[in-house]
Amino acid sequence: MEEGVTSLVKSSPKPTLHDLAMLGWETAARILWIRDDFTPVKILRFRRDAIKCGYCSSSSRLINFDFNCSSCGRLITENSELTVPGVGANLGPTDPVVKSNAIQCNNSTYCRGGIFGYEVGVNCPSCTTSPSLYYKFRITQTRRLREMIKETFREEIKSYEVG
Repeated sequence: MEEGVTSLVKSSPKPTLHDLAMLGWETAARILWIRDDFTPVKILRFRRDAIKCGYCSSSSRLINFDFNCSSCGRLITENSELTVPGVGANLGPTDPVVKSNAIQCNNSTYCRGGIFGYEVGVNCPSCTTSPSLYYKFRITQTRRLREMIKETFREEIKSYEVG
């Protein structure tokens, strides 16, 4: 069930109306709700723990400590929502790769710049690359998608696991 919903949420091109109608209106609405929330139109939204090394395929978190945004001073924690403007429309089936200086803290009232100063202050645990201002980060959103699917289809998933 989870794999089927994931493929419908991430599929390109989008599922046809006929495909969704076969699922029933409530299931189709849930899938479209997840897809709409998961695939932003003009902005990439993610949590700090989704930042991975852009130069290797490591699944390890790149940043394992809290720090203050270099532009506005807001505390950036593991669960802080971060953004990259102008990337969402270009999302495809692979993880997007963005420059570190494009990541913003989503404190739209006060912040107008990137969260990192000239030095990011981390090394990739796999390839030992040391990020700088123009370092490439890979943004993974798989965990968030799984959480949304499990929350939205909790009862259905339970029935398939038990049955």
